[in-house]
Amino acid sequence: LKAETPLGMLSAASGSQSVLEVHHCSLAIDLLSEPSTNIFATLGEQERTRAVKTLIECILATDMAKHNELDGLVEGFLGKPPPERGTEQFGLYHSLVLKMVIKSADISNITKPFEISRQWAIAVTEEFYSQGDAEKERGLTVAAMFDREKAALAKGQLGFIDFVGRKHFEMMARLCPGWQWMVDNLNANRSRWAEIDSAGEAKPPA
Repeated sequence: LKAETPLGMLSAASGSQSVLEVHHCSLAIDLLSEPSTNIFATLGEQERTRAVKTLIECILATDMAKHNELDGLVEGFLGKPPPERGTEQFGLYHSLVLKMVIKSADISNITKPFEISRQWAIAVTEEFYSQGDAEKERGLTVAAMFDREKAALAKGQLGFIDFVGRKHFEMMARLCPGWQWMVDNLNANRSRWAEIDSAGEAKPPA
């Protein structure tokens, strides 16, 4: 594949990693191939190439395997004025901010009002359980978070907030002060999940 075609750029950017995210990129490219859904149709060739590259990079950035790496890059910019526009550093900064905004949207369920956040948590957990069920049927070892007989909804949410979400959204609120409400919602949700965990809820209610 040629590097400057959409599929070529996708292959070069992803290699054999980030399988789910590569699938999402493929779907996006399929949509862009249709005249009725090609949002880049009016762009010039160079702008269109840059837009597709940016789209792919942002989607691939939602791979949780890259979470700590991206958060670490953001930390390097905190407490400093943004780089001067037109410089190489500004290009890196701009690309990173775009990736982090998409990444924030990807895990934003923990920042929504509690009842909405709770429904997202139940849906995600059920997806994990379905994978665990399929692994059990094949005689495979099932990770605790995928085992519906062992996992607990509240503990799972507390773990995700404490080890992934809180640091991420606190950094984003420093980068984008208007996002502080997300941190406030996240902390309120953590308190609710802690109450549920203390009460002994082991599974999502029916």
